[in-house]
Amino acid sequence: MLTEHIYWFAYFSDAEPSVRYRAKYALRHIKDKHAISYDLVYPGYHPATIIRFIRVFLSILFSRKKNSVIVFEKIHTRWLYATALKILLKLSPERTLYDIDDADYLKFPPDNIIHFMKHVKQCAAGSQSLARFITPHNSNVFTLTSPVIEHAYIKSAKNKVFTIGWIGYYNAHRASLQQLFFPALAKLSFPVRVILMGVVKHEHIAELNQYFSHLAHVTLEMPLLINWQDEDFVYRSISKFDVGIAPLLDTEINRAKSAFKLKQYMSCGVPVLASGTGENTAFLKHGQNGFVCNDSNDFITYINCLEQMSDQNYSTMSLSAIGTVNEFSMDYYCTTLVSNISGDFDSVTKNTTTPKTEKTLQ
Repeated sequence: MLTEHIYWFAYFSDAEPSVRYRAKYALRHIKDKHAISYDLVYPGYHPATIIRFIRVFLSILFSRKKNSVIVFEKIHTRWLYATALKILLKLSPERTLYDIDDADYLKFPPDNIIHFMKHVKQCAAGSQSLARFITPHNSNVFTLTSPVIEHAYIKSAKNKVFTIGWIGYYNAHRASLQQLFFPALAKLSFPVRVILMGVVKHEHIAELNQYFSHLAHVTLEMPLLINWQDEDFVYRSISKFDVGIAPLLDTEINRAKSAFKLKQYMSCGVPVLASGTGENTAFLKHGQNGFVCNDSNDFITYINCLEQMSDQNYSTMSLSAIGTVNEFSMDYYCTTLVSNISGDFDSVTKNTTTPKTEKTLQ
């Protein structure tokens, strides 16, 4: 059965990356490429937001569009919005899908999350770890890795001062950076520029300035007041990195992540140094588009390797990073989603996973 319309209920506004990339940008792409119309609904207390929710809610109950799908994205709260959506799921359960790309069941009370997983017809998981968690609650699950957008910002050549970049929410990754990456920086023997995009708390800024104050060879930059919805700025900034890092301690939450940092770096042709945790190894090909780093010694080894690498070899690795994009492009994401929601929701959908590739050790 072909899908003709998607009703998408997001868990937050488009200030959240998951909402922008898995819903807002994707739905636009699906409309343009697959001719599927949509209604995207955000929670909120602004009168216009409430009115839109009520309008879409009632239209589903009384005049639901033919061959439509209802998507509940990461709904986890116990507030009115989630309660209303549980009622909607009860009254209109056909062709419904729960979408999740993070282990929210470890961060919030899991009862509503599991309720949606159990009662929808199908689930989409941002990682294989999430798919394994969902399966006991709903066997009709497929893996839908988060995409990146198309952009024009591609790495050209290494900087005169070797530049190491990281992007994300520092508070959530503080332990991984402190235990796996920062000790490596202290042992480098050449000047480096370190750009941390996503440090927002004053105490963390002070903490990092203090930490790096005695490392004369490290120039630390922490851009403030970043407009994360200015995608041009974000990808232009990433394209100035010589290497993007993604250290992750081996925890259940980190194993469930969708390797989004790697994807952003690689889409700019920036080689990656990342822990072999969770989905990272689905996209990181050791020795080709970056290197797997499982401890601080690995980070030291491969930072040195990249800094000393010839321009020709660096260019080859950069091109390999760009070549990985078709595995997580917006087109790939949307085609996978449309393919799965156009089938029989009452049958078990094939679990779409990102193929593992052999590592080239160097």
